[in-house]
Amino acid sequence: MNWTKISTKLMYKGWRSIWQTTFRLPNQQEATFDIVGTADYVSIAAFTKNKEAILVKQYRPGPEMPLVSFPEGGIEKGEAATVAAARELLEETGYRSQNLVYLKTFRSAYFTERQICVLALDCEKVSGQQLDNTEFIDVFLLPIEKFRAFLTNSEDSTFTNVDVAYLALDYMGLL
Repeated sequence: MNWTKISTKLMYKGWRSIWQTTFRLPNQQEATFDIVGTADYVSIAAFTKNKEAILVKQYRPGPEMPLVSFPEGGIEKGEAATVAAARELLEETGYRSQNLVYLKTFRSAYFTERQICVLALDCEKVSGQQLDNTEFIDVFLLPIEKFRAFLTNSEDSTFTNVDVAYLALDYMGLL
């Protein structure tokens, strides 16, 4: 698996950046790939003391429709993932957890970001939302059995964190 980077060219710079990167492949051919540059972020599998999943629903510009997910957000430079998780959970939902557990880090094939998965247990509602001016988030709870059914519902493709959900349920012994 000997790949050699030959060149990188910035094609677009905005909230995300797009780079064209050319590599020499193991078979000595050259290939150019579009790479999306984004910051690392946390996905927070959050559950109340009553084992209710804390979910958020918000309109997403890519698919041009509302999607459901666990709370998520960017990790600021120098910030620990669990600190970012606590901050984002509180900002997006008004819930706080004193029991945050690192689960796993995912990487994507054509993105520079890392998705860091954190489990927030025994969450309690302590405030209202503290949203940015571009965030419009509906928060709702699903009891664990309804949440499990939601995960396996083949008719519903709006939930974006199936991988994080299974990691969390496995950690909690609920698979």
